[in-house]
Formats: sequence, C-alpha cells, structure tokens
Amino acid sequence: MTEDYDRSSNRGRRGAKSEAEDPEAHLPPEFGTAVQFSNYERNWIRTHLGTFHEKELILDVVRRIKPGKEATVYACTGHPGLELPVVAAKLYREQSLRGSKNTAQYQEGRELLDEDGESGRQGSRRPSKGKSGPRKAKGAVAAAASQTSWIMHEFTVLRELHAQGGDVPKPIEHAPQALLMEFIGEGTEGAPALNDVVLEPGEAKQLFERVVFNIELLLGLGWVHGDLSAYNILYHQGRIVLIDFPQVVHCRNNPKARALFERDVQRVAEYFSSKDSCIDHQKVARQLWEKHIPRDAETAD
Repeated sequence: MTEDYDRSSNRGRRGAKSEAEDPEAHLPPEFGTAVQFSNYERNWIRTHLGTFHEKELILDVVRRIKPGKEATVYACTGHPGLELPVVAAKLYREQSLRGSKNTAQYQEGRELLDEDGESGRQGSRRPSKGKSGPRKAKGAVAAAASQTSWIMHEFTVLRELHAQGGDVPKPIEHAPQALLMEFIGEGTEGAPALNDVVLEPGEAKQLFERVVFNIELLLGLGWVHGDLSAYNILYHQGRIVLIDFPQVVHCRNNPKARALFERDVQRVAEYFSSKDSCIDHQKVARQLWEKHIPRDAETAD
C-alpha cells in the first residue's frame, strides 16, 4: 500500500496553497506521524482525516488496519467527547488510483448521491454536458461526483442497516474522501476476517443464519451487497460484522442485481458449508429473493 502512495507522491502536493491558506495548517504537527507512512500517504491522511480532528472526533491516526484497492482503514484514537477510545477511518484513494474494473455493473440504476446523501440523477445516465469549459475539467467534475456518490452510498447504507439492527459498524461521520465509523476489534488490533478464523464445532450454523439475517435485511431495504464473501465479514467475540458496502446494487433498477445477489449467497454458503453441513445456496437465494422482490419489479424504474 505504501508503495502505491509513493508512486503518486510526485503529484500529491502539486499546486499546494501557502501555509496561511492550507486547510491542514490548524492540525498539530504530530498528527499522522504515529505510524511509518510515506510522505504522500501522510499528506493524504492529514488532508482528508484532518477534518475529523477539526470536528473533535479523533485525536490521531495510530495504525494502518486494512489496505485495499480502493481504500485503507486506519485505527484512530477517539476524541474524549466521542466517548470511544478507538474509531475506524476508511480513507478512499484518489479516483485515478481506484480500481475501476466492473464498477459500472454496480452503479447501474442507482441514484447519484451528493455529499449530503441527497439523490440526483441515476448513475446509469451520463452527466449533462455543459455549453463551455474544457473537456478535461468536465471529466474531473464527473469523476468527483462519482467518487462522492460511491462513498455516500456506503455511508447511507451503513446508517440504514445499523438503525435496523444489522451487524455492521456504526457510522459516525463522513468527509469527501473518508468515512468514520465504529472500530471492530481489540485495542487498536482490527478483528480478523471470517476467512481467517477457525470456528468452533457447531458455530458455523448459527453464524450463517446471522449472515442470512443481514442479507435479508439489506434486501428488504432495496439493496444487494454485490461483493459479499468471508473476506469482508469480520469475526469479533463470537459475532459477525459485515463491511464494505460502497458497491451496493439497487435490487430493482439493476438488471444484474439478482445474479450478484445469488453470487453473494453462494460465496457465503460455500464458506460455511466447508465448516459444517452442506447448504443449498440456490434454495436460500431463491426463497429470499422471491419473498422480497416481486417478479414484475426486478428491473422497474
């Protein structure tokens, strides 16, 4: 992950403002220095997680928990007023660095969300063309809007699921490139992914039922996770916690929704089947889908 940031360090601070105009100027000099980061990664942290410090939500970034293709999760010390000793910050990478493979299949049919979580046009439609201005500038605006929508879909779905009793981290706040949420783990040690856990005998059935509860809860809200597997389900103190929701798929407006839903159920069922008894994932997926999605509404607008 550090190497990825280093490759872009030559442009990371290009065109920086003066010290007086720098939005990072209010940050203490030690912010973002507790971990061995590259200069670019530290600047990225200070720029985009510094807003949480300014809002008195975090004190510092103390550990890199989970690097990924699209975002990195950091453990942060919570501000005393937050009454949480540790919180998780999911910091998205630059649009130019994010993996774009197959993202269109997730965004098709879902609305574009602004930074307040308000809906606009659907993601399957192209942005309107202005009458003037360079094409590159228009492309940058469209890319920024897409990035904002990607992040806000994750935040709003987490908020809805948590409010409904779902097993997800509690969302706390969002910024243009980051989300702040409940930390799942011990101290600053993040909880392991289910894929890395050795389950106790008889534990698999109960946990699978809980995962299905969350899948159904999400489906009832109108969404499909789209990329669910044992790699993005955490295991903490005997319970499961689902993570990574930016690619959620609209279950009625996206023609690929059912296929992605069935893939989610299959991946999860295959993991638990290997730990306990065989699970008929096709039957589980069919029953859940037909219960919540009327046949004539699968691709309705």
